Amino acid sequence: VIGHESTNIVPIEVFRSRISEIWPVLVAHADGNEEGTRNVVAECLGKLCVIDPHGLLPELKNLVTSPSARVRSAAVTAVKFMISDEKRPVDAVLQQCIGEFLQTMTDSDLNVRRVALVVLNSAAHNKPSLIRGLLDVLLPSVYSETQVRKELIREVEMGPFKHQVDDGLDLRKSAFECMYTLLESCLEKLEIFEFINYVENGLRDMHHDIRLLSYLMLMKLALLCPNQLVQRLDKICESLKVLIQ
Repeated sequence: VIGHESTNIVPIEVFRSRISEIWPVLVAHADGNEEGTRNVVAECLGKLCVIDPHGLLPELKNLVTSPSARVRSAAVTAVKFMISDEKRPVDAVLQQCIGEFLQTMTDSDLNVRRVALVVLNSAAHNKPSLIRGLLDVLLPSVYSETQVRKELIREVEMGPFKHQVDDGLDLRKSAFECMYTLLESCLEKLEIFEFINYVENGLRDMHHDIRLLSYLMLMKLALLCPNQLVQRLDKICESLKVLIQ
């Protein structure tokens, strides 16, 4: 109901008078066991912040420092539901504090880091003006998550067979998806040769989805920055040869 009515003026006024009662209930459920429930809670928190950004965004920021990773994740995810390609009053308030939410890309919890990348990706796609000025600070964290981390790879026995599970795969994939979006929307803020270094890492990744994203970025780079890409062709070809062999 909150999500549906948050864009209609009359119901908004009804919700505004009840926010002080609704907010604590949502926060309590943000630490629930069910992921589906937590996602709905995050959407509701975000939609309520759209209704009253000045009053509720400071409350949402407080949740980012919660000792519970689930609550931190819900708080960051809520930001995604405030971002729209349309101009809205929440934009000016969100621009002042979105960096504090995106700092969770260095959180100790893998899922919190992943949802922070998802939010950055959403902002870069729908309203890049929110994050352009922060990219000098944020890009090192994005690039860091493109690396394969051996400590996140574990071996699982499945009957007589052993299977490797990469707990960092979803996080890594989110980082490459974010890079692809930034290439489209914030090219002028990227140091292209550094960017290409991490695309090369993706070309050598053992997971198909990440290699595919890297191929798509190569195609985009060929259109947008052909001169810089030509200078790195030898190294790119070496990365491709490794896979072919």
